[in-house]
Amino acid sequence: MSPNQPWTESEHHSSYPHQFPVEAQAKSLDQFVMASSIDAAGEPIPTSAVLMSASKHIATRCRGENVAFLKCKKDDPNPEICLEKGRQVTRCVLSLLKDLHQKCTKEMDAYAGCMYYNTDEFELCRKEQKDFEKACPLS
Repeated sequence: MSPNQPWTESEHHSSYPHQFPVEAQAKSLDQFVMASSIDAAGEPIPTSAVLMSASKHIATRCRGENVAFLKCKKDDPNPEICLEKGRQVTRCVLSLLKDLHQKCTKEMDAYAGCMYYNTDEFELCRKEQKDFEKACPLS
């Protein structure tokens, strides 16, 4: 892997966060979001660090889409029936991530970077979480 390419979660599964290279900590949120892979529709698949960092915002802003998707899954065992509801959840989350990145780039990058570096351990990223939630409060 060249140092200019962003890391993906699948490329490093160490339980020792200090083994991540320093350049992985310096990547912007765009690189974290784009780092994973691209889905069939050409949309980026965000890393778990980005999703975990934005989880409270996702729960608030995408609540309706998530509830509709879960209700669909509960009401019908056929997974095909709920594909459009799932796409609505995905669109909501990706739109939210773009908005958060535009409104509080530095704080979101720091929080997602901390979560990435510390394998999604909230307890190790409380300072970054506080700064992020201050810059981008829940609406």
